[in-house]
Amino acid sequence: MKTIRSNERKQSSGYKKSIMTLLVVSLCSFAGNAQFLKRLGKNVAERAVERGANKAADKVVDKQIDKAFEEKEKAEKEKSGTTEAPEEKQEQIASYSKFDFIPGEQVLYAEDFVQDNIGELPLNWNSNANGTLVGIESPKGNWLKLSKGKYLSGSKLKTFGNDYTIEWDMILNVVSKSGYYLPPVSFGAFSSGADSNDDNKFLSDHRQVHSFEFKIDPNEKLNTAIAMASHNAHKETFRSDRKTLSGFGKTIRKVAHYALSIQGSRLRLWIDETKVFDVPKAVNPGATINQLFFASETTGGYDDENYSYLISNIKVASGKPDTRSKLITEGKFVTSGILFDVNSDQIKPQSYAVLKEIGDALTTNPDVKIKIIGHTDSDGSAASNLALSKKRAESVKKFLNTTFSIKDERMETDGKGLTIPVADNKTPAGKASNRRVEFVKL
Repeated sequence: MKTIRSNERKQSSGYKKSIMTLLVVSLCSFAGNAQFLKRLGKNVAERAVERGANKAADKVVDKQIDKAFEEKEKAEKEKSGTTEAPEEKQEQIASYSKFDFIPGEQVLYAEDFVQDNIGELPLNWNSNANGTLVGIESPKGNWLKLSKGKYLSGSKLKTFGNDYTIEWDMILNVVSKSGYYLPPVSFGAFSSGADSNDDNKFLSDHRQVHSFEFKIDPNEKLNTAIAMASHNAHKETFRSDRKTLSGFGKTIRKVAHYALSIQGSRLRLWIDETKVFDVPKAVNPGATINQLFFASETTGGYDDENYSYLISNIKVASGKPDTRSKLITEGKFVTSGILFDVNSDQIKPQSYAVLKEIGDALTTNPDVKIKIIGHTDSDGSAASNLALSKKRAESVKKFLNTTFSIKDERMETDGKGLTIPVADNKTPAGKASNRRVEFVKL
């Protein structure tokens, strides 16, 4: 709309000045903007060009014109029943069409920091830095701000297993300065061996047993560099070449989704929809990985007050899902890998691979009919969660129909809200497990 308004002003340079008289009459005569918009019709604008007004009225008129166009645009959208958000969300999901990450079946560890206090380090985390939780409105939630130093997650697990996935969201909220490098960020996982996951010695050296790690040197305008390495008892067992991420700049100051899949020694990393690494022997055989770490460094021109690297929505899940077998052969498939915006039925783009698995299974088995059942955690009222779970099931059905051409008559939907939990709603991992979608063969 900005371009449209700008062009209209250029086409009629005296428009803003001369409409003042008409505007005063219109605003006095009519109670609502709908009547005012009628006065902004083409014929009125053409007559108004011939009138004069003083320069002091420019800003007032400009504001009213902008408001008028905005109200008109809003009214047209409401009348047609359309909004911009769903279209944008569909485009985002479509961009993940090559995203083949599928999360593990069983949630082992999760953090969204909702139960932690703003301004403090999250419970069970350890750090050698001044890391604190911050609450932000868009996207709404609690996020851990990474100051210069290292952070060990709150995991108390003995092992993630042989096949597992790790996911988190990260915002690199920083503005580039000419002549200075952006602060690097590192992340990875390691085995604590016989020691506690949060032992202080891992803050200075996480390579004492088994580990793998990544380091990103962000660059907003040029190519970002990323490298990966693995270690065993301080000895390097693998090191990648430094790779460039030409499109990484688009993630700066936005939420980016990071996903790791480990199957035995094979490791794959995605940043948003882009697969960055797929290394067959990156993880040391027999490594009992059980802890996550994140780290930030400062560079010249950037101290802790000049940038905010934020992380949240961490999830570790075990298992190698076999969607087709479970749905078609066993008759039931349950996943926490279909994600939605908070308190919404809008499907997140990173859900694409799981939905594609379902779509492919139904396409190759055209006689199979299913029921899609939504479930929620216990946050909020029972009534609102019941309604939300039903809407989410309907949203999944619609996506399978529009994206994979699965006929509506092959799919039923239902929602159970918070009534059938499969885990403890008092823990983040339990809540993540309860936020799930169930597919039942009919």
